[in-house]
Amino acid sequence: MMSGAMPSTPFIALNHLTNTPDIILFLRGEAAKGTARLQAYGSLTLETIAPRKGTITTHTTINKQFMADLIIPPRATRDLTTPTMMLGRHFTVTTPGADTTEYRNSLQNTIDNITSETITCYTDGSLTDSGCGAGYIITTDNNNTTLEERSFKLPDYCTVYQTELTAIIEACKYLSTYTNTHIIIWSDSLSSIQAISALSTRSRTTRDCYDSLNALGSNNTLEIRWIAAHIGLWGNEKADELAKLGTTSESTLNCPIPQSYIKRLINDKVTKLNQESWITDGPRHTKLTLGHKNINIIKNLNTTLSNNRQNYRTAVHLITGHCGLNKHLHTIRKSDTSACPKCGDGEETVSHFLGQCPAIAQIRGQYFRDYYLSVNDIFDNQHISTIVNFTNHTKRLVVPEELDQTGVT
Repeated sequence: MMSGAMPSTPFIALNHLTNTPDIILFLRGEAAKGTARLQAYGSLTLETIAPRKGTITTHTTINKQFMADLIIPPRATRDLTTPTMMLGRHFTVTTPGADTTEYRNSLQNTIDNITSETITCYTDGSLTDSGCGAGYIITTDNNNTTLEERSFKLPDYCTVYQTELTAIIEACKYLSTYTNTHIIIWSDSLSSIQAISALSTRSRTTRDCYDSLNALGSNNTLEIRWIAAHIGLWGNEKADELAKLGTTSESTLNCPIPQSYIKRLINDKVTKLNQESWITDGPRHTKLTLGHKNINIIKNLNTTLSNNRQNYRTAVHLITGHCGLNKHLHTIRKSDTSACPKCGDGEETVSHFLGQCPAIAQIRGQYFRDYYLSVNDIFDNQHISTIVNFTNHTKRLVVPEELDQTGVT
């Protein structure tokens, strides 16, 4: 983003205003994600320390320190794996074509016309505020006889995609004793069905589900069919109920840790470290102008003003204090004086210019409905666009390119 900030503007202020993480923290986070990926692949190796004087900290040690306080079970299996092929399926897959409406409308009739000898299984997964769960119900005789129904709790780090696949895996375990039987497994997760239908996968859960289905299908006539959710189909509604029940169960099934969970933990830590850095090292003036409306001002800056670079630049200058007012220009030796050129009464700071200079008090009253205010009052109670419009009206700020030939960022 071209912020138009002056070269003297601290990077920490620009990062905060543009919601950009510190480059060092960002790279540490990316390195941690790469390490987590190599760990999942089983390809992480330690560096050999060169024989030289001094203390050398290896990359793996730095990364271990970064990851130390993240809640990742050290011995838990990772869901991410190197790509593996899935060839020679012993089951068929049925999903809706281009016309999903016709498929949906025909589902109830399809279910009603399944032969009574066929075993029908409905599976579902759930991700709620209570946690993750999976469930299935297995019937025969056109859903008139229930053979088994189960619900399971999964670790909270699981994705909803994993809950759907786990429900199928657990159903296959129960059905594993059947032979020479027509079995239909219904799932409302189209993404899960597409995953197990692919030629390769990088997900351990997907591979386990594929293997479970293949084992079951090698001794039976096995079909995997997509079923629409929440349209009143009894089997799907029952499976959904069991999956939600599983989120509050006592015992928890083991499940591989998804890479998305690890990435989220790392991103959260980078964000936390950025916030801590801002609290301890953020420039005093920028903290003063942002005040209590920190989030709102930054949001408005990057939405309302983002399409007008001149106004965006003006806002950044005022918020950071690195602008074409004499106080800052004198500090960076671009002006012989720090005094206000309009009133001559004190230094021309952002606080003086926006809220105290008597020479522009009438203009201030038009925009802020008061003649003298503190910079906190102005930024707390006025929209950033109003502050920029007031500044433009005064025609006071000098275009930075005309003032400092070292360029802007």
